[in-house]
Amino acid sequence: MNGLNLTIKNIIMFKRFLLLLIPLSFISAQKIDATVTDEKKRLLVLASNKNTPKDAIERKVSKVVAEVASKLGRYEVIDRNNLETILDELALHQAGFIEEKGIIELGGFASAKEAMKVEISHYSQKGVPPENKKDNDDDDDERGFWEMVVYETVKGAIRSSTTPKNEELYPNNIETIIHGNIILLDLETGQTINTYTFTGAHTGGSRGRSLGIALDVLKQSLTRSLKEMFIIQSEVIEVKGSKVTVFLGSDLGVKRGTIYEISRLDKKRKIGDKEITVPGSTVGLARINRTSGDASLGTIIRKWGRIKPGYQAKELLDPPLGGLGLTLRYNYEEERVDYADFLIQIKPLNRFGGFINIGGGAIYDSRNDRDGIFLFGGGLIYRFLYTPQFNLGAVLDLPLSYIFREDDSGNDVNSLFFAPQIGLQTEIMINRKMDMVIRGGISAAGANSKWTYSEGKGEDVETFNAEWDERGAPSVDASGLYVNVSLRFLPIDIDH
Repeated sequence: MNGLNLTIKNIIMFKRFLLLLIPLSFISAQKIDATVTDEKKRLLVLASNKNTPKDAIERKVSKVVAEVASKLGRYEVIDRNNLETILDELALHQAGFIEEKGIIELGGFASAKEAMKVEISHYSQKGVPPENKKDNDDDDDERGFWEMVVYETVKGAIRSSTTPKNEELYPNNIETIIHGNIILLDLETGQTINTYTFTGAHTGGSRGRSLGIALDVLKQSLTRSLKEMFIIQSEVIEVKGSKVTVFLGSDLGVKRGTIYEISRLDKKRKIGDKEITVPGSTVGLARINRTSGDASLGTIIRKWGRIKPGYQAKELLDPPLGGLGLTLRYNYEEERVDYADFLIQIKPLNRFGGFINIGGGAIYDSRNDRDGIFLFGGGLIYRFLYTPQFNLGAVLDLPLSYIFREDDSGNDVNSLFFAPQIGLQTEIMINRKMDMVIRGGISAAGANSKWTYSEGKGEDVETFNAEWDERGAPSVDASGLYVNVSLRFLPIDIDH
């Protein structure tokens, strides 16, 4: 009888399970194939007005935009400045300023679907006084405030009156400022898709040199904007350990060092009559090492989920150029923590990188006194073993320390101390944005300067040697084994 009851209960539970599956089938997910940037985007670069002089800043900037877009490799650029002769013959822009209708006609001629119109919102060039410029008058500091006001006013008036109107006051220190917008237009509708701002500035040199450097600075902000306009999306073809093969290569502008965000495939779900797209979660990062025309080989540099062929690979526009952390230095031989420092790592996802540290604590001298220490330094690291979840590298640390204490007469004295260190460092991933960094190595004994103290204020400051008793000046010895433990945060722009 008990066996019959158990069978009935099992049948009832099975029916309930089937009833649960029925509504779930209505919201079942369907995977969406990876989106691949399989062809270049044809893009027309426009100046605001066909009658703009060829040496105008609008023309210069539009040429820079076309140059940067071409070098990125993902655009097939059609520069309107290079089509002037053809357009004149075809009479496509006889109306003057290119309005929406004219843009549509021009786009049809160029077989482009989108256009970039360059507009300059501010442009100026003027001579400015050099920051380190000093007049020959040696008694400026002795003048009172109002006397200086009168003096500078008279001096400015004399300079202006003796300088021709068309001559620059500071011709070899020109300040150039360029601000503008790139307006992305839909050529079929003439509507604005998006607007991107750019800026470039430089101070120094002649007018032409200052403008040239400002345009070079401008290229950096334009590169970021043009990448954002058309982000490369690819697909993982093959995975072997920490090595991946990714579709797309140099034909679409993929270069060595490009970092991809690897994610699971997006899914479509139907809830009722509405279909929604659920983005796939990110599972890791891969850096490209080699490229061919249509494929790339890379290394998985961070992984917090399984990476499979067919997964989406999307260009990461802002890979972290630095990392922030807090470090504790443990003296292994003395069995104590000497100091803590604030760690700034440079290029944390590259094989070759560096770091800067700022911190403080205490160190024992030859008298076994505990001296205060403030350090500022930096160093280099080469990661010879790179895996998705931990790295191992050789480190050279060059800290410069400021040590302070009292001498035997009660004066607050200080000394500079330099003790280079070499060692090994491992970086263990805790999560997608945080690592534990452990460094071990050997420190040289180091050398410190004379102990000194200062008295007085301003220009009356005098420096004196420290005063010691018959024991002599204490020395500092940093030799020995050390271990540094850090927590490092990486500003990776990934939220899922």
